[in-house]
Amino acid sequence: MRILTLAALLASLLVPAVDAAEPILIRFSHVTSDKSPKGQGALMFKRLAEERLAGKVRVEIYPRSQKFDDDQAPLALLFGDIEMAAPSLSKFRTFSKQMQVFDLPFLFSSTAALHRFQQGSVGQSLLDSMNSSGLKGLAYWDNGPRVISARRAIRQPTEVKRLVFRIEPSSVFQDQYARLGAVAIAMPFSRLPDAMKEGLISAQENAWSNIRSLQVHKFHNHFTELGHSYLGYMVITSETFWNGLPAEIRTQLEAILKEVTEKVNALAAEQARSARQEVQQAGVNIIELSEAERQAWQEALSPVWKRFEGEIGAEVISAARASN
Repeated sequence: MRILTLAALLASLLVPAVDAAEPILIRFSHVTSDKSPKGQGALMFKRLAEERLAGKVRVEIYPRSQKFDDDQAPLALLFGDIEMAAPSLSKFRTFSKQMQVFDLPFLFSSTAALHRFQQGSVGQSLLDSMNSSGLKGLAYWDNGPRVISARRAIRQPTEVKRLVFRIEPSSVFQDQYARLGAVAIAMPFSRLPDAMKEGLISAQENAWSNIRSLQVHKFHNHFTELGHSYLGYMVITSETFWNGLPAEIRTQLEAILKEVTEKVNALAAEQARSARQEVQQAGVNIIELSEAERQAWQEALSPVWKRFEGEIGAEVISAARASN
């Protein structure tokens, strides 16, 4: 009788412990505003995860580098300080040289071509190219084609000579502007407004939605729609965290991410159009290049491909070109 009573007592103690289990915390850090495509994507992920996995998952969003910037986020994931992030694709060169394929100038002819590559076998394999470092790619998110802004009009590649460009940390971007005689300074996204205000930089490149959110048009009057590369992100996590999730929860989160990715990419295209229109209405000079002018840029920057072919891999570049 005492044995049965003890068993019942233990059972009564264990049941509340299971019911009171804390939901899995997912801290999602990113550098843009909540209104950006990435910011909206993070909020959508939070809403759907907490609705469909109520009581099992709790998501906290930290926008505008409140926790970490894009350079810090990968290490923060590895140390368990956050569980998800969505850095710019150019931030991953330290963990995978192949990821530099997304930085090459004039590689993708359109956003559709970029998507074909990302959804193909090589693009999907790049999601796992950082596994040896403990990072796992989950999805690609769009922002849009990069636009060059400056204090003076730029139509020809020779016209960027001696300009000081803010760039994302990227060996490709560094080489790209060095070939044109410009000075390229790697700088966190959050520092850009102050750098423009203080006159530390005279030019930069960014997607239209970021240009609007940072009010770049208050400092630069000329915007060149070069379309030489696309600003996108990879949603990442740590392998340890992701593989440690219960299989059912992990499967549902993957389905949610797939759904959110489609909405983010559609929103990115919409915001690129609306942000461009809003900036144009502010009275700035938006320069649309002729085919001959664009060709001059392509010829000036074509050596960049050869310079990084050994690091990226000829087969990766070939697959990207085939997507066009």
